[in-house]
Amino acid sequence: MRVFCRPLAVSLVAFGLVAGFGSSGFAAEPAAAGNDEAIAMVNGKPITLSDVALADEEMGAALARLPEEQKFQYLLSMLIDRRIVADAARAKKMQDDPMVKRREAYFDEKVLRDVYWVQLMQDKVSDQSVKDYYDTHIAKAEARTEVHAAHILVSTKAEAEKLAAEIKDGKSFEDAAKVSQDSSAANGGDLGWFGPGDMVPQFDKAVFAMKKGEISVPVQTDFGWHLIKLIDTRKAKKPTLEEAHDEIMRSLVREQGNKTMEGLREAAKIEIVGAETQKPQMTPAP
Repeated sequence: MRVFCRPLAVSLVAFGLVAGFGSSGFAAEPAAAGNDEAIAMVNGKPITLSDVALADEEMGAALARLPEEQKFQYLLSMLIDRRIVADAARAKKMQDDPMVKRREAYFDEKVLRDVYWVQLMQDKVSDQSVKDYYDTHIAKAEARTEVHAAHILVSTKAEAEKLAAEIKDGKSFEDAAKVSQDSSAANGGDLGWFGPGDMVPQFDKAVFAMKKGEISVPVQTDFGWHLIKLIDTRKAKKPTLEEAHDEIMRSLVREQGNKTMEGLREAAKIEIVGAETQKPQMTPAP
């Protein structure tokens, strides 16, 4: 048996495999036959790059924090162990076991759904639809306003009012912010630049209604009471089509997916057995 390791992303991209939803928003596509390189042999049978891609689709989210090389090695090792145990099960004639048949039926349906769903979404969401969305909602739309603000966070309204009075009497906002009950205290309360919706609603509403240089009255949020200073405003730079492509693709896939699923459900005959008399009881899998 030979085993070697390479960076996961480099290996999969190089051989035409994209695991999970990836940048396109679609699930893994099988590699072309000539590109699906065997990367390990177990009992004379190959484990290929497409096997690793499918394993990454299955487990990639749980391994997202691992470095690519370590992730690749983990998935390959898991596939090797799986093959060894599966071969042992076949030697024991486990193929006809009722529990095996039950799981095969479950996963057959899952695989059919997954592959068919990818094909549906690829038909409905194309690069052209991404470009059309970008042109309408980003390129031609007015650039959003961003603000540069600072704040002071305290526990009570009385504390916020006391600090507001000190600032009115000549104390700088930056000095007053040293008592702020968050990490911004070290930077004079500076929160940097942010856009609409980036902060909690009460804070967001207050800061975007302010004028440059203005200090707010005390504003209450779930975090406590804030004094807010609006330092500056600007129009945000619009992303290029390339920069926005993946996010738009994911958004359109979600939107089309919801619409498609609603239509399929409406066309299907669905009956929850016993729903009128009692809640269905889960049967633990053996």
